[in-house]
Amino acid sequence: MVAFIKDYNLDSIKKKLILLYLLNVIDIFMTLLLLRTGLFREVNFIMAKLVEIPFASLLFKIIFPAFILYYLYTEIKKTAKSEDQKPAQVYQELKISNISINLSILIYVIVDLTHLIWTALLPYIYTIA
Repeated sequence: MVAFIKDYNLDSIKKKLILLYLLNVIDIFMTLLLLRTGLFREVNFIMAKLVEIPFASLLFKIIFPAFILYYLYTEIKKTAKSEDQKPAQVYQELKISNISINLSILIYVIVDLTHLIWTALLPYIYTIA
């Protein structure tokens, strides 16, 4: 696991971007499910209005990120295979990309864990209310 986190070769970055995308998809589905309980609210000010229209939120959180992450991967791939740059510069850019992707994954893991905790607490909240 630690090796996967530290690794910043192209294949590893691709897997991390796929993981990031899956965590993003889990986030929107869990958010929409929890919103239906009436006990949860969206705290992301950008998404707060979009979740009122489930189709729009799914489009914004599923389709749009797929294109962005694909574009990001193709740009990282170009950098990694670029012959115009020195190996040290490619190394540095891949390392920075890896750190940024890892931070994004960490944020989504925290968000998704929060959703899971809320989901686990729902039976207790309903018995109290």
